Amino acid sequence: MSEAFDHEPSVFLESGLSAVQHEPRANLLHDTRTSPDHAQDKRSPGVEPWVEGAEHILTTRPGYRRTISEQTLAGFVVDDKPQSASEFPSPAQAGPAAPDEHAATTTVAEHLYPPAAPAVPAVGTLEESTALRRLRKGASFVALFLAGWNGGATGALIPSIEEAYGIDYSHVALLFLFNFLGYVVAAGVAGTLSRKVGFGHALCIAVIVELMGNIINSSQQTSFAVMCFGFFVVGLAFSTQLGLFNAYFAILPSPLMWTGLLHGIYGLGAFASPQVATAMVTRGVPYHLFYTTNVGMNIPVFAIVWFAFRNLQVLPPQPGEVARVTEDGATPSLFLETLKSRAVWTLAIFLMLYVGAEESIGGWIVSYILEVRKGSPEGASWVASSFYLGIAIGRITLPALNLLVGERRVVFLYLLVAGALELLAWRLPFLASTALCTALVGLAISTFYTAAITAGGRLIPRSMHADAFALMSSVGQSGSAFWPLVVGIMSTKRGISVLEPTVVALLGAQGVMWWLVPKIERRVD
Repeated sequence: MSEAFDHEPSVFLESGLSAVQHEPRANLLHDTRTSPDHAQDKRSPGVEPWVEGAEHILTTRPGYRRTISEQTLAGFVVDDKPQSASEFPSPAQAGPAAPDEHAATTTVAEHLYPPAAPAVPAVGTLEESTALRRLRKGASFVALFLAGWNGGATGALIPSIEEAYGIDYSHVALLFLFNFLGYVVAAGVAGTLSRKVGFGHALCIAVIVELMGNIINSSQQTSFAVMCFGFFVVGLAFSTQLGLFNAYFAILPSPLMWTGLLHGIYGLGAFASPQVATAMVTRGVPYHLFYTTNVGMNIPVFAIVWFAFRNLQVLPPQPGEVARVTEDGATPSLFLETLKSRAVWTLAIFLMLYVGAEESIGGWIVSYILEVRKGSPEGASWVASSFYLGIAIGRITLPALNLLVGERRVVFLYLLVAGALELLAWRLPFLASTALCTALVGLAISTFYTAAITAGGRLIPRSMHADAFALMSSVGQSGSAFWPLVVGIMSTKRGISVLEPTVVALLGAQGVMWWLVPKIERRVD
C-alpha cells in the first residue's frame, strides 16, 4: 500500500454530545496476489486473511477514544479542534496526502453514529397552554352568545318592525334576504381573509364589523333600507365568526362535546333575547333601542376575542396531511379545492335546510301564535324562547347520547321524532300543544349543527378547514334567510299557517341530505 494510506485521515463520527474518533490505522497486510508462494511471507505471523486474495487486511482493531462535542461538527478537525472546510482543499485538488502530524480529518455527516433521526415537527395539535385554550373557549362562548342574542330577537321584533314602517310579511322578509347576502359574501372572503391577516386577526375584524352593524340597527327607525343594510353587515360578520370558530373547535379534543357546548351557548342567547325584546316593545320602547344592548355587549366581546386570539396565525394540519400540488408543481387554490369537495357541499346543503327550519320556527312562531293560535304577545315570546331553550339544552346534554348511539344513526332518529312533533303542532289546534311540541322540536334537532361540523372535521383535510367551514357556515346560515323569506312570501297569500307544513318538508329534506353525507368511522373520543 502507499505511504499515503498508512497516514489516512481519521473519520470523526458524532452523535449527540459524545463523539467517537478513529485512531490512524496500523498493521495492514499488503497485496497477497503477487505470488502464491510469497503470500504467507507477506502476512503478519499467526494471522489468517479473512478472504483469500484480499488486497489488505486489518490485523489490529483500530483504537477509539471518546471526546465531548456540544454540536455537530462540519468540515475538518485538526488537533481535536474544528476548522472551517474552506481552509482546506478538497482531496481532488490536493492530490495524494503527505505525511503530516497535523493530519486533518473530514467530518462525514452522512455517516453519523448512531444515525441521527430527522427532526419532524409535530402536527395535528395546536400548541397552546391550558390557560390559553380555556380563554379562547370562553371568548368563543361570549361571541356566540351575542350572536344568539341578536338572532333570537328578530322574531319577537317583527310585529313592531311591521308597525313602524307600515309593511307586510313580504317586505319584512327582506331582512332575511339581506342577511343571506351577508352570508354569501362571507363564504367567499372568510378563508382568504384568515390566510392574509391571520386566523385571530380575521376573527377580530369580524367582531368589529358586527359592532358596526349593531350601531346601524340601533341608531335609527326611519329608513327600512338602512335597517336592511345593517342586517347585511351583521350577517357578514356573524357568518365569518361562525366559520372560524367552528374550524377552531373542530381540532380540539372531544370536538363533538365542545362544539355542542359552543352552539348551546348560542341557543342560550337566543332564548334570553326574545323576553327582553318583548318586554321593551310592550312598554312602548322603540324597537331599535333593543339593539343598543347588542352594542353594549359587542365592545367587551371584541376585547376578549382580541386578547384570546390575536397571536393565533394558522391552524395546524392533520397528522399525515401533505400539501397537494398540481402537475406543474404549483399549489392549488384551497378555495377552489373546497368548491370541488362533495363532503363540503353535502354538509353545507344539509345545514342550509336545518338552519332554515330552525330560523323559520324562531322567526315566525311569534306571528303564528298571535294569528293562528290567538295567543298574547307575552305568551308568543315564551313559545319562541322555549324553542331556543330546547336547542340550548339539547346541544349541551345530548352529545353523550349521540356518541353512544352513533352520530349518523341518531340524526335519523331525531328527524323522525321532530317530524312527528311538527305534525302534532300543525294538526292539533291548541296553544298548549303547539308550545310544548315546538319546545320539544328544538330539543330534537338541537345537535344537527354540531353533528355536521364534527363530520366535516373528520371528512375534510385540515388545510381546507378555514375555507370549508366558512363555506358550510355561510351556505348553512343562508338557510336562515332564504327559508324564512319563502315563508314570508307565501304568508302574504295563504297566511302564516304555511309555517308548520314548510318545516315538515324541510325536516324530510334534511333526512335525504344526511343520507348522502359520506360515511365515516365511528368516533372514539
